[in-house]
Amino acid sequence: MPRDDSQNQTNSRLSSQLHLLQEAAIGHLDNLDCPNCRHLAISVWFSHPVADMYRTWFICADCDFHTRAQNTERPRFFSDDRVCAELEERDLSIVRQAIFKRPPQRLM
Repeated sequence: MPRDDSQNQTNSRLSSQLHLLQEAAIGHLDNLDCPNCRHLAISVWFSHPVADMYRTWFICADCDFHTRAQNTERPRFFSDDRVCAELEERDLSIVRQAIFKRPPQRLM
């Protein structure tokens, strides 16, 4: 039975993260429900570390919860005032240290 508990925890975690992504996709960027502390304290932040690369961050102001999504395109509600320099620097560091480099995008 421990395996069932582990699977349920994983499903719950993924479900809450998908909910955060859905909220950001419709423009709800502040006061989102934190899956850890259950406070309405998550804000959405973005990073744009290199050309045509975007990341969406979910940061809780009341606990240590944070998670990040790698976007395949510019997020609909992306704006420069929502770019966090600290998160962008972290993502840029990850890009620079990557063993497998992202291929350049082809122009169509």
